[in-house]
Amino acid sequence: MKFTKVAALILSLSVAGMSVAACSNEPEPVSSDINIISTQSQSSMVATAPSAYVDPNAESENFVFTYSGYNFVVNTVLDESQLPDDYDVFQQASCAGQGLASHYEFKGGSFWVELYPGADSIYTIQILDDTVTTAEGVYIGNTLDQVKAAYGEPSISSEAVVVYEKGSSQLWFGLDENNVVNQIMYFGI
Repeated sequence: MKFTKVAALILSLSVAGMSVAACSNEPEPVSSDINIISTQSQSSMVATAPSAYVDPNAESENFVFTYSGYNFVVNTVLDESQLPDDYDVFQQASCAGQGLASHYEFKGGSFWVELYPGADSIYTIQILDDTVTTAEGVYIGNTLDQVKAAYGEPSISSEAVVVYEKGSSQLWFGLDENNVVNQIMYFGI
């Protein structure tokens, strides 16, 4: 099987995995009232998430996405009390019967964070436009050469995506036909 097909298969399986978490494309808002206690603390590990979804080394070994002073790290618990106040939360029942899947949408849709169903730990982070960047300064609209200048050679590469691995996380850069980044996603592995 060609490498491009393998990468496409991996991408398809990842998207399919995300769709298992929720039964509908119509999320329901949980609350429009957001009470922020502080925005100065980093995310912390809380015992409410199943241990299978929490990596005790994630905060020091995984890719980190920082927004308004909060570090988002896949496979760590999302501390909602510490989040910046510009988000909406949507929850849906998992089709696989794993509890509620939570989806946090920030800054009018600039990026979103999704939790493992039935847990408080982060599964994926997706950057949706060029107003936010990775910690290394890469954003939607950069070229593949700019991505490689920031991150080096990828762990996995195809015509449509380059993937970097670090700790229990992956950082995916989707590419268009001109090798321009059109999607950025962090995944827990």
